[in-house]
Amino acid sequence: MAMIAVFLNIDEERVVLDLQEAGRNLDCTQGEAVLDFSSVRRIDSTALQAMEEFARIADEKSVKVVLRGVSVDVYKVLKLVKLAHRFSFVN
Repeated sequence: MAMIAVFLNIDEERVVLDLQEAGRNLDCTQGEAVLDFSSVRRIDSTALQAMEEFARIADEKSVKVVLRGVSVDVYKVLKLVKLAHRFSFVN
C-alpha cells in the first residue's frame, strides 16, 4: 500500500481552525500527516483541546502525526499537559 503524507502549515492566529481542517483531511490520508508549527510561538487551552482531538482522530485512522518546527515553549506546554507523546517532532 502506498504511503500518502499530508503537509499542512499551521498559522498561530488560526491554530484551532487549521487543526479542525487537518482533522477533516485525515479521511484521505494514509501514513502520516506533517503539521508545520514553525509560525506558532504560543498555544492556548482551546488550541490544546484541538490538538488532543486531532490526535484522537489520527489515532482512530492509524495516521502518524509529525509536528515540524515546534518552538521550545510550545513543546514544554505539550509535555506538561502530556500530549507530547502522541506526536513525533522534527525540525
